[in-house]
Parts: sequence; structure tokens; C-alpha cells
Amino acid sequence: MTGSVAMRQCHSLLFGLMLSSFVIAADNDTVNRSESFAIPDWFKASFLDLSEDNLEAQDAGKHLMVLFTQDFCPYCEALINKNLTQQSIRDSLKTNFDIVQLNMWGDREVFDIHGNPTTEKQIAADLDVQFTPTLIFFDRDGEPALRTNGYLSSSDMQASLDFVASQAYRTTSIINFLKDQPRISARQQFNQQPFLHQSFDHYQAGQPIALIFEQTDCHDCDRLHECVLSKHSFTQHADSFYTVQLDLWSQRPIDLPDGRSLSINALAQELNVTYTPTIILMDSRQTEVIRAEAQLRSFHVESLFDYVSSTTYLKEPQFQRFIDARADKHRAEGRHVSILGDDPNCNSL
Repeated sequence: MTGSVAMRQCHSLLFGLMLSSFVIAADNDTVNRSESFAIPDWFKASFLDLSEDNLEAQDAGKHLMVLFTQDFCPYCEALINKNLTQQSIRDSLKTNFDIVQLNMWGDREVFDIHGNPTTEKQIAADLDVQFTPTLIFFDRDGEPALRTNGYLSSSDMQASLDFVASQAYRTTSIINFLKDQPRISARQQFNQQPFLHQSFDHYQAGQPIALIFEQTDCHDCDRLHECVLSKHSFTQHADSFYTVQLDLWSQRPIDLPDGRSLSINALAQELNVTYTPTIILMDSRQTEVIRAEAQLRSFHVESLFDYVSSTTYLKEPQFQRFIDARADKHRAEGRHVSILGDDPNCNSL
């Protein structure tokens, strides 16, 4: 171990000892408390040097997984309390991964995957973390083998872990890998909404664009329609967008506003769509602004559309700051704010 690494580890260890006095102790497989959910104590006891963590993981025949969370995050809570309590997921994580948790707004000193000094919030900004939980899996060269942005169902998370642990990322894409995995039973037809287009035939130049990639037999797609797209409160946020529903696997050609004609599947590959449903929001110049590729409920999806239609992204690059400000504004106006919504059929993940 080099002297500089030893000094970093000593510094981090002292910080950890001071922090531990504020932590609630737990028994063997329980958790340490954060402000709104609990971080498992079987995560790696890291000195927050990701370059060293990655080397240690590779030497142990594992992959490094960096988990970005934030306080008071119901999607993080679902990941920790729902997914990580399932025995198959927990066993896979303990066997195949070293997990380091970072707070996307945190001030702790971190050394990034290349050994450069930074902070939690700066590395989150450098990696363009816009949703929590975000999981980034690194290969032995320090390159991302897989990244998931937001909450995934337990079945999709298990498949993602298998994808990385088996090193399938060396030979195939995650979306092709997921295609062959068992899925939760779902509708065999596409859900329909009045504002969804199937082509760009009626597109008017200058309109912002929303692309929604789906597939049949997709439980999360069904939930997006049931819990977000079918709600009256959402449709007003979509009014200014030209919204196109696209079948991820379709070979049907589609004429694009830029004059090209591609199959829908080729477009999905060009845009690196790795999950269904994926919502990609583009500005009036047909440039991607932000995408959602995880389970989200109405407040987050409505906020995404507002973030782009209001052009707030031009002055505020952090979507999470925008959504916090939007929630505060609603509360100041006396409006009820529920991150997961008030529909009892939809306010759980």
C-alpha cells in the first residue's frame, strides 16, 4: 500500500469512527440508519477510494458496484427494503459484488475510479447522476459495465446482476440479455392513450419531442400507463410535446424529423435504449435533454416534462434540484405533494 493511499485510508477511518457514534448499532444482518432508510451493514467498509475498491473487487473475482442515493428517497427505500431483502438478490450481491454507497449531495471526500480526489456530490455531477438510486457497475479497467438510473423491479435487478456477474456485457447488450429472461406476466398488447402518436406524420417543426419505448408483455410499461400516462393530471404536462409510442423490437421503418428513415429497433439501438419503458425527452432542436429508464410515478414524470417544456434545464443542470424546488412551490401554494402519488393502486413500488 502506498503512503498516499495509507494516509487517505487513515483520514477516512477517523471520519468513519467519528460518524459511527451517531449510528444505531444493529445485529448481524441488520442495518445502519440514515435519515429516511437504512444502509445494509454488509456493504463494503470502504475508505472511499474507488480506484482501490475496484482493484480489490477484481482481485476477489468480483465487480465494484457504486450505489448513489439521497435522503428521503422513496425509490432508494424500495431498493434497500424490497429488493435487497430478497435472498437471491442479497446472495448474488454478497458473492459477486463489492458495494460502495455514496450520497449524491454528500460532502465526504472521495477518490474517483482513476484515483483523483473529489467529493460525493462532485463525482455524482461528473457522472451526470440525475435519479436515485443509480447503480454503476465497473469492469476491471474502470469502465462502466452497466449503469441503471433509478429504481428497477426486483426481477430486472436480478437479471442486471446476472448480466454483470457472468460478464455477458462483453458479448451482448443488457436489453438483448433481458429479452431472454423470465418476466412478470403482463399485457400482450400495447396500452393506448389519446395523445400518443405512432409516427411523426403530424409533427410540426419546433415542437419538443417525447419518445416512449415500450414492448408487449412488459409489466413496468403497464404500470407506467396505469399510474402516470392515463391520469388526467399528467395529460396537461404532455400537451406541448409531440409524443411517440415506439415498439422497442419493431422492424417497422419510421421517418424521422431529421429526414432519415430507420427501423424502430435501429433507432432504439442508436439511442442506446436499455430498458422498457424508456422516456426520452428532446428539445425543439431534437436534441436529447433527459431520459427516464426506471419505474417512476406521476410526480417525477410530470416534473420531467415540466423541466424540459419550461427550458429550466438550460440554467439548472440538476433535475433533482428542479424537482425539489417544484415540490416546495406546490407546498407553498398549499397543494399536497406525494412523490409516489395518492392512488392506492400505484403508491408502492
